[in-house]
Amino acid sequence: MTSVERVGTARSERVLTEAEIRKAVQGANIPPLLMMVYQFTGDAAWLDDRYRPRRIKGLHPREDGGLSAGAQQEIREAAVPVVAALQAGEEPKIGSVGEDDMAWLIGFFLGEDVDPRYGPMLGAEIDRRTRRHQPEGEPVAVPNGFRVIIIGLGLAGLAAVHTLQELGVEDYAVFERSSDIGGVWSVNRYPGAGVDTPSHLYTFSFAYQDWARHFELRDELHDYFVDVFERLDVRDHVHFGTEVIRLDYDEGAALWTVTTKNGEGVVQEHTANVVLSAVGALNKPKLPDVRGMGSFDGIQFHSTDWPGDLDLSDKRVAVVGAGASSQQIVPAIASKARHVTIFQRSPQWVAPFPLFRQQIPQAQRMMLGSVPLYHAWAWLEQFWQFGDSVIHDLRIDPEWPDLKHSVNKRNDRHRSFFTRYIEEKLDGRPDLIEKAVPQYPPFGKRILLDNGWYETLKRDNVELVTSGVDEVDATGLIDSDGHRRDADVIVWATGFQADHFLDSIDVYGERGVRLRDVWGVDDPHAYLGVAVPRFPNFFMLGGPHSFPGSGSVMYVAEVQARYIRELLRQMLREGIAAISADDEVTAEYNKAMDELHDRAVWSHEGFSTYYRNSKGRVVFIMPFTNLEYWERVRDAALGDYRQRGVPDGATVYGAADG
Repeated sequence: MTSVERVGTARSERVLTEAEIRKAVQGANIPPLLMMVYQFTGDAAWLDDRYRPRRIKGLHPREDGGLSAGAQQEIREAAVPVVAALQAGEEPKIGSVGEDDMAWLIGFFLGEDVDPRYGPMLGAEIDRRTRRHQPEGEPVAVPNGFRVIIIGLGLAGLAAVHTLQELGVEDYAVFERSSDIGGVWSVNRYPGAGVDTPSHLYTFSFAYQDWARHFELRDELHDYFVDVFERLDVRDHVHFGTEVIRLDYDEGAALWTVTTKNGEGVVQEHTANVVLSAVGALNKPKLPDVRGMGSFDGIQFHSTDWPGDLDLSDKRVAVVGAGASSQQIVPAIASKARHVTIFQRSPQWVAPFPLFRQQIPQAQRMMLGSVPLYHAWAWLEQFWQFGDSVIHDLRIDPEWPDLKHSVNKRNDRHRSFFTRYIEEKLDGRPDLIEKAVPQYPPFGKRILLDNGWYETLKRDNVELVTSGVDEVDATGLIDSDGHRRDADVIVWATGFQADHFLDSIDVYGERGVRLRDVWGVDDPHAYLGVAVPRFPNFFMLGGPHSFPGSGSVMYVAEVQARYIRELLRQMLREGIAAISADDEVTAEYNKAMDELHDRAVWSHEGFSTYYRNSKGRVVFIMPFTNLEYWERVRDAALGDYRQRGVPDGATVYGAADG
């Protein structure tokens, strides 16, 4: 059985009846349904202006595409036999759209002009999500003894496993320090935890999921990653409860020694030709240094350590922080607690969330799960809506007259829209409006989605405090204005040390150079967020400055995994033992990246954000559009790396653990 067969797609294998098809088609969104009909029939009449969908606005789905009732009905009637034919195994007349035509077709679908450069990238994604999954690229012989070690089994770790299976690597091991998989979705169990990316964007291309909600909650997300783990059939390769504490590179043998420690304190050494770090960045809680924290007699914890048996009934709860975690926690607990006090360092820009906890209609689920071609176009619509359609609004126009509050004309429109929304939600409470409207430009921090935050702020048992916490004593907290609030429970929703990449592992590269010394405490530099000079065959998924500023982290993880896969494929084909990112290429990349960051809203001085390090340099997210990053990793060029051949006299790449 091949790795691809093991993964599967978790789509419905049952062929829908005609009645079910009609029901599914009737409930389907028009724009992706139209593109499915066109691609299957090849009839250019469907590209007439009569059927051109309206441009996406905001975060709302385009259910009817803005088309007339008559045009909608024509599309639905035409779609019924198309779905039946696709389920019967018939192939579309247009199996794959050429790169030149694809951008125009996508522009027609989205209702706006699209840069022709998007054709290759988005066309490839349509193909990837439409066809039954097959290994990509030319096959390559994997030598005996070639071994890879993966660190971490969150979403990046699962992407790494899949890409190794596609490459045909069978000798690999995964070390996961916890007893569970899923990364942040294993750790974060607080009330209200969920994703702020549409569920179908937060899904691997190689592992479809029949999501019940537009934006899923923590338990369902964790179940998905467990399911992907089982589909990959990787259990025999995984060492749970085993932490990687040190990596040492041997230049003579072109091998890594990986030192691990398990829960019993047993230390072991393992060897590998390649190490893939899938260590997440949002996994080290950040706690403030507040005087008297240790003197509190009640219950206190970071949001990631939420006690499973905690009963908040009749409790006075203090939540320190007003970011993403806090805005999920507070609406979920306010009706249970006696009183909730929120300590807000700075307000957040928050967008309307019309799909909050809304179910995906059953008809839509039938279409998405049974018709890959429909799903592919529906995915593309969300990818554009939550990705590159926004990022240009984040770049600074130096001629813009009010750079304190917005960075360009479109960014200012966002500011006006979000401000009106806050004022409407808090109507009648000018005291809250004054506290809730940020003074910095929109998108400087990640835009949050309103899951009941503003309605919760208006509750009689909720208080929003804009002073910082200056001290904690046995029974409560004292703010920076000297006011005291009693509390039985303190929740530190204070985020993570997102700029401290890989600081839990000592990594030693060529000539014993230490990664922590190269990067310092919080100033990492990498090539494409994937590779580091002088650290051969050490690659990262979710490395520094590689998280999307707008879009899907799942997409970027897969793009990086495919890039690493192609590097390894070329190495194996050409008999190259090791590669490390070229110093000059890496310096040029970081210079270009930093210059672009300097022209982006994340470098604005009017606020603090975990995106930046202590020097003010943005190290967490990339400044590029998805397209700009994809173009950089589209072709894995060994010319960007220093190379060395197989060690003299060696007949295999390495040896198994002794």
